[in-house]
Amino acid sequence: MASNKHFLQDRAALLLVGGNTFLAFVAVLLVLLKLNATQGAGSYIISYRPSLGIDVYKSGTVWDIMSFVGFALLAYVIGITLSYKTHKIKRELSLVILALTLTMLVFLIVVANALLVLR
Repeated sequence: MASNKHFLQDRAALLLVGGNTFLAFVAVLLVLLKLNATQGAGSYIISYRPSLGIDVYKSGTVWDIMSFVGFALLAYVIGITLSYKTHKIKRELSLVILALTLTMLVFLIVVANALLVLR
């Protein structure tokens, strides 16, 4: 059943959009501040697998770490756009998309922080 409310009048959707906005901002800020703290010198750990042995990691450049920023922004924009488009069809689907985007941004923050701390 279609929703009578507009996307911008739905409180639950706006709460999730606000959470997504905050987490996307935190993800971008976290990565940029950690890169600025190290002055971009040297290589960064982009893949770490402790189950393969001691200190088994793959190193990369600053652009590999900047891909976290691009992914955070891309996930944010796609999540909001899909949610806005599906809200007219089914409200619950729109809220699920926003909640999954929120979860994905939390995972992105955890992984980016773990890789930048290992450096």
